[in-house]
Amino acid sequence: MSHIPAFVLGGVPAVNMNVRHRIKFSVGDAVFYLSLPKSGGGSRSVLLVRDIEMDRARKLAHADEIGCAADYVPQGGLSGDRDTALAQAGAECLRQNGINRVRTDSSLPMIFVSHLRDVGIEIEYDPNLAVLDRRTKSDEELEYLREAQSVTEEAMEFACRTICKATPDVEGVLHDGDTVLTSELMRQRITSFLIAKNCSNHNDSIVVTVPHVADCHHHGSGPLRTGLPVIVDIFPRMNATGYWGDCTRTAVNGDPSSQILKMHEAVVKAKEDAIFSLRVGTTGNAVHQATVASITGSGYLMGLPPKGVGAEFISMRHGTGHGIGLDVHEPILLSDGGGKILNNEVFTVEPGLYSAKFGGVRVEDMVAVTADGAINFNRLPNHLDWR
Repeated sequence: MSHIPAFVLGGVPAVNMNVRHRIKFSVGDAVFYLSLPKSGGGSRSVLLVRDIEMDRARKLAHADEIGCAADYVPQGGLSGDRDTALAQAGAECLRQNGINRVRTDSSLPMIFVSHLRDVGIEIEYDPNLAVLDRRTKSDEELEYLREAQSVTEEAMEFACRTICKATPDVEGVLHDGDTVLTSELMRQRITSFLIAKNCSNHNDSIVVTVPHVADCHHHGSGPLRTGLPVIVDIFPRMNATGYWGDCTRTAVNGDPSSQILKMHEAVVKAKEDAIFSLRVGTTGNAVHQATVASITGSGYLMGLPPKGVGAEFISMRHGTGHGIGLDVHEPILLSDGGGKILNNEVFTVEPGLYSAKFGGVRVEDMVAVTADGAINFNRLPNHLDWR
C-alpha cells in the first residue's frame, strides 16, 4: 500500500466552500473528492457524486474522473442510505488505489471519517489544506469579487439615500411618505433590491442606530430618527458566482452632532491608514495595529466598555477586517495575531466607533492586496449626507 498521503474533501458544495472551490461546481447533495498520487509523480483526482448529477458534473466539475457510489462497491455492498453509500464508495476507491493514509481539512463530515477509519485508512488533519488555495484569488475570482462589491454599492447608495431623503415628523421619526422607516423595513427593501440584482441576502443586512449600535453585530430594530447616525452594512452573495460583497457606510438624516462628525473623521482616517499598510508580506496583526494607532491617535479607545461605564463610552470594539471570497468571512483576520498576507488576498477594511448614547460610525471597503499594492474595489464616497 502507498504511504504517500493522498487528500480528500467531502460534503455538500452548496454549503462547503472548500469543496466548491476545489471542484468549481455547486450541487445540493454530498460529494466526495479524492486526490490520488500517481506512481510516476503528480496526482489524479476522482469526484464521486450522486448518480443523477454525473452528466452535469462531467460538463462542469474540475476532476479527472467523475463517478458515483455504484462505481466503487465494497465487498459488503452499499447502504441504502445515499450519504452512507457515498462514504463507503469513497473508502473503497481509496482501498482499490492502495491508499492507507489521507490528509483532510476541518470540514470533512464525520460520516466520511467514520467509514474511512472502518477500512483502516489513517486520517491526518491538515489545517492549511484548501485554505491557502482559497486565500490566494485568481484573476477570475478578483473579477467576481469586484462585481459583487459593485452591486453591493448600488444597494448601499439606494439605502443611504432613502434614509437621508426621508422626512422627519415632529418627534424626529423618519417617514417615507406615509410609511415609518424602521430598521426592519429598510432591511426588507435592501433584500428586495438585491433579489432584483440576482443576489442572495442570506444573513440579512445591518441597519442599526442608537442604542443597539453599541452591539456591533446587532441588525437593528425600531424606527430611524433624524440627527442620529445609521450604520448600514450590506453583504450579499452573487447567485451566479457564489462570491460575496461586503460594504458598510453610515448615513445621517439632517445634521449630525459634533461628536459624530469627529468620530466619522477618525474612522475614515483609520480606514485610509489601514489600507495604506496593506501589502504583501506584512501581517494581519500589523494592519490592525495601524488601525489601533490611528484610532487612539485620534483620541479614542479600543475595546469593550469597562464594567460600570455609561452609555457615553466610545470605542472601537472589533478587528480591522477579514478575508472574503466564497464565504463572507474567510481567513485570515486583520486583527490581533493575524498571519502573513499573501499576494492576491482580498480583505474587508472596516474600522468603527460606537456609543450607545451618541451613536456609531463604521465605514467598510473591500481591498485586494497585490504585488503592485492595494486595490480598493469601492467607489462610493465615505460621507454621512447621502441626499
